Amino acid sequence: MESKNLSHRWSSVYRAGGIAAFICTILIIAGIVINVTITLNGTDSVTQSATGLFGELKTNILLGLYNLGLLNLLLQIALIPVFFAFYAAHRHSKVGGDSFLALVLFIIGTSVFITQNPALPFLELSTKYANAINETARLSCITAGEAILAKGGTGPGGSYMAYLLISIAGILISGVMFKGKVFNKFFSVLGFIGNLLLIIYFTGIAFFPDYSTLVFSIAAPAVLFYLLWVTVSGIKLIKLTLHN
Repeated sequence: MESKNLSHRWSSVYRAGGIAAFICTILIIAGIVINVTITLNGTDSVTQSATGLFGELKTNILLGLYNLGLLNLLLQIALIPVFFAFYAAHRHSKVGGDSFLALVLFIIGTSVFITQNPALPFLELSTKYANAINETARLSCITAGEAILAKGGTGPGGSYMAYLLISIAGILISGVMFKGKVFNKFFSVLGFIGNLLLIIYFTGIAFFPDYSTLVFSIAAPAVLFYLLWVTVSGIKLIKLTLHN
């Protein structure tokens, strides 16, 4: 009876990871659609200054929150049960230690990312800015807003280390999936390449802004590979629930 209960418990972990992976798929596709739409319509954020974003949140709150990374925040939260399920699937294998290390790195990176994401703190601050009764209060909000943006940006002083840890965890777990006998090796390679390209992309944004055109060209294949990796892995996690 105890063994059956334990098996059912791990099946629940796989199921939660599979469902979360499908949610991630939806969020990634939504991000692609939104990004293409705002680019074609020319409605992308003109300025990343606090004042500009205050105005954007007032006129188009959804676009403002998107530009502040709310979708990335939701995606990162949804990935937590996915990585935990990846660890669960390999916990008794020879690569179980590596899968646990990947999970730890992912949780640390995600924790840093969540604390530094500017979307919700900036939304609260924008309300204070809109209700400010004098110029001094508005200037105080602007100063606080610039500090939030600097903390949540992709630069060395912002979220770069969070992105780096998360992507390293992705590379490590992709290697685990390749060596293990649970997941498809081809899509594990796509996960490895996708996470590696994301590291190159975030490093380029943080340290080589003068090469932004080249750096942004890396984003499309990185997102595509990552999307395929997460989606197919989610399908496999759901299948694992049927075998337990």
